[in-house]
Amino acid sequence: MEPTITLKGDRTMEFRDKPMQNLIRIKEKEICKNVQALLLDGETIVGAYKTVRDQAVFTSHRIFLVDMQGVTGTRQEIFVLPYRKVLHFGVQTAGFGDPLQTSELTVCFADEHEAKFGFIGQDELLNVARAISRCIL
Repeated sequence: MEPTITLKGDRTMEFRDKPMQNLIRIKEKEICKNVQALLLDGETIVGAYKTVRDQAVFTSHRIFLVDMQGVTGTRQEIFVLPYRKVLHFGVQTAGFGDPLQTSELTVCFADEHEAKFGFIGQDELLNVARAISRCIL
Protein backbone atom coordinates (compact mmCIF):
# COMPACT_ATOMS: atom_id res chain seq x y z
CA MET A 1 0.00 0.00 0.00
CA GLU A 2 1.32 3.43 -0.90
CA PRO A 3 0.85 7.03 0.26
CA THR A 4 -2.25 9.00 -0.52
CA ILE A 5 -2.01 12.72 -0.96
CA THR A 6 -5.59 13.90 -1.21
CA LEU A 7 -7.18 17.30 -1.71
CA LYS A 8 -10.64 18.12 -0.36
CA GLY A 9 -13.31 17.17 -2.83
CA ASP A 10 -12.37 14.82 -5.63
CA ARG A 11 -9.07 16.43 -6.60
CA THR A 12 -6.00 14.29 -5.91
CA MET A 13 -2.30 14.79 -6.38
CA GLU A 14 -1.75 11.11 -6.91
CA PHE A 15 1.23 9.27 -5.56
CA ARG A 16 -0.83 6.14 -5.17
CA ASP A 17 -4.34 5.50 -3.98
CA LYS A 18 -3.77 3.98 -0.51
CA PRO A 19 -1.74 4.84 2.60
CA MET A 20 1.90 3.73 2.73
CA GLN A 21 1.70 0.71 5.06
CA ASN A 22 4.09 -1.70 6.78
CA LEU A 23 7.03 0.67 6.52
CA ILE A 24 10.35 -0.99 7.27
CA ARG A 25 13.31 1.10 8.42
CA ILE A 26 16.24 1.23 6.01
CA LYS A 27 19.82 2.40 6.44
CA GLU A 28 20.95 5.76 5.13
CA LYS A 29 23.04 4.09 2.40
CA GLU A 30 19.85 2.46 1.02
CA ILE A 31 18.08 5.80 0.51
CA CYS A 32 17.41 6.72 -3.10
CA LYS A 33 20.43 8.63 -4.49
CA ASN A 34 18.14 11.31 -5.92
CA VAL A 35 16.78 12.06 -2.44
CA GLN A 36 20.31 12.24 -1.05
CA ALA A 37 21.20 14.73 -3.81
CA LEU A 38 18.23 16.93 -2.81
CA LEU A 39 19.23 17.24 0.85
CA LEU A 40 20.22 20.74 1.94
CA ASP A 41 23.25 21.68 4.03
CA GLY A 42 22.38 20.99 7.66
CA GLU A 43 19.35 18.84 6.80
CA THR A 44 19.49 15.52 8.63
CA ILE A 45 17.69 12.21 8.13
CA VAL A 46 15.27 11.42 10.97
CA GLY A 47 14.18 8.09 9.52
CA ALA A 48 14.05 6.33 6.17
CA TYR A 49 11.54 3.60 5.43
CA LYS A 50 10.42 1.45 2.55
CA THR A 51 7.61 -0.72 1.38
CA VAL A 52 8.47 -3.43 -1.12
CA ARG A 53 9.79 -0.82 -3.59
CA ASP A 54 8.84 2.71 -2.59
CA GLN A 55 10.42 4.89 0.09
CA ALA A 56 9.43 7.52 2.62
CA VAL A 57 12.29 9.60 3.99
CA PHE A 58 11.66 11.93 6.94
CA THR A 59 14.28 14.63 7.43
CA SER A 60 14.65 17.49 9.87
CA HIS A 61 12.76 19.73 7.37
CA ARG A 62 10.47 17.66 5.14
CA ILE A 63 9.16 14.34 3.89
CA PHE A 64 10.33 12.76 0.65
CA LEU A 65 8.02 10.20 -0.99
CA VAL A 66 9.74 8.12 -3.66
CA ASP A 67 7.63 6.17 -6.14
CA MET A 68 9.93 3.63 -7.81
CA GLN A 69 8.54 3.04 -11.29
CA GLY A 70 9.16 0.57 -14.06
CA VAL A 71 10.46 -2.98 -13.87
CA THR A 72 13.88 -2.00 -12.51
CA GLY A 73 12.80 0.99 -10.41
CA THR A 74 15.29 3.27 -12.13
CA ARG A 75 12.55 5.73 -13.02
CA GLN A 76 11.48 7.58 -9.89
CA GLU A 77 8.85 10.13 -9.03
CA ILE A 78 9.73 12.11 -5.91
CA PHE A 79 7.26 14.21 -3.92
CA VAL A 80 8.64 16.69 -1.38
CA LEU A 81 6.34 17.66 1.49
CA PRO A 82 7.77 20.47 3.70
CA TYR A 83 6.95 20.45 7.41
CA ARG A 84 6.38 24.24 7.33
CA LYS A 85 3.15 23.48 5.42
CA VAL A 86 1.89 21.01 8.08
CA LEU A 87 -1.21 22.24 9.93
CA HIS A 88 -1.55 19.24 12.20
CA PHE A 89 -0.89 15.55 12.42
CA GLY A 90 -2.36 12.59 14.22
CA VAL A 91 -1.00 9.30 15.50
CA GLN A 92 -2.84 6.05 16.04
CA THR A 93 -0.95 3.45 18.02
CA ALA A 94 -1.38 -0.30 17.76
CA GLY A 95 -4.00 -1.87 19.99
CA PHE A 96 -3.70 -4.85 22.29
CA GLY A 97 -3.99 -8.04 20.28
CA ASP A 98 -3.49 -6.27 16.96
CA PRO A 99 -1.83 -9.04 14.93
CA LEU A 100 0.28 -6.67 12.83
CA GLN A 101 1.04 -4.18 15.63
CA THR A 102 0.65 -1.34 13.13
CA SER A 103 0.63 2.34 14.07
CA GLU A 104 -0.44 5.11 11.71
CA LEU A 105 0.68 8.69 11.16
CA THR A 106 -1.65 11.10 9.35
CA VAL A 107 -0.13 14.42 8.28
CA CYS A 108 -2.45 17.25 7.16
CA PHE A 109 -1.04 20.15 5.14
CA ALA A 110 -2.18 23.79 4.79
CA ASP A 111 -3.07 23.26 1.13
CA GLU A 112 -5.51 20.53 2.20
CA HIS A 113 -3.27 17.60 1.22
CA GLU A 114 -3.16 14.62 3.54
CA ALA A 115 -0.54 11.85 3.74
CA LYS A 116 -0.84 8.61 5.73
CA PHE A 117 1.96 6.30 6.81
CA GLY A 118 1.69 2.92 8.57
CA PHE A 119 4.52 1.72 10.81
CA ILE A 120 5.11 -1.68 12.39
CA GLY A 121 5.14 -0.93 16.13
CA GLN A 122 5.09 2.58 17.52
CA ASP A 123 8.73 3.51 18.26
CA GLU A 124 9.43 4.60 14.67
CA LEU A 125 6.11 6.45 14.53
CA LEU A 126 6.92 8.43 17.68
CA ASN A 127 10.42 9.35 16.42
CA VAL A 128 8.93 10.79 13.23
CA ALA A 129 6.13 12.56 15.14
CA ARG A 130 8.69 14.24 17.44
CA ALA A 131 10.65 15.48 14.39
CA ILE A 132 7.50 16.97 12.87
CA SER A 133 6.58 18.54 16.21
CA ARG A 134 9.98 20.26 16.44
CA CYS A 135 9.30 21.95 13.09
CA ILE A 136 5.68 22.97 13.49
CA LEU A 137 5.48 24.06 17.14
